[in-house]
Amino acid sequence: MKRKYSIALLMLLLLCGNASAQSLREAFVKMPVGLLPLLQGNDRLDLLDLYDAKLDIKVTNRLDGKSSLKELTADYLLLSLSPSSSMQIKMLPSHNGDTLLCVVNTVTAEAADSRIRLYTKDWQPVNEAFFAPPAIADFFTPSDSVGELLDLADIYLVELKLSPDDNTLVAEYTLPRYMTKEDAERVLPSLHKIVYVWDGKEFRRKD
Repeated sequence: MKRKYSIALLMLLLLCGNASAQSLREAFVKMPVGLLPLLQGNDRLDLLDLYDAKLDIKVTNRLDGKSSLKELTADYLLLSLSPSSSMQIKMLPSHNGDTLLCVVNTVTAEAADSRIRLYTKDWQPVNEAFFAPPAIADFFTPSDSVGELLDLADIYLVELKLSPDDNTLVAEYTLPRYMTKEDAERVLPSLHKIVYVWDGKEFRRKD
């Protein structure tokens, strides 16, 4: 779907490229191809148009698959890249007054596994540590049988979800989705999700 106002919006974004502040829409369109190779600029504009029009239509990506924009707020975006992959983008306030862009890429088969990255508003990577991945044991409630349960949890598969409503991040251990029904029933009652809160510098684990 190629609309005239998509071209107009692209021209507006280019004209405003030097502005000190940018919306998440602008950041999404300007995201470097290396970070989002499946969707070119016009594809991203088409997704925004479709979302605004409340049309549940997917665009064809560069691998001839289908991608769609699932959710968009002033500071949060959820993108379905394929049936097995998704991307979240969240605008976060920095302690120095700048805006940062947090990106979570998730691959899902039966279980889901995520990778998280942080960038400046100009899509330059932030190299400082901002998130300490939890260990598998962190997801288990302490008990007499936790050691035995950890023997079953031998692969690190963690799904990360950014919140569209606030600056929190939820981590969930997803290996039980791969387990046999018997093993999953043993493990799941002892598992809990872990919540992190953004403090302007890093995601800190919520007590």
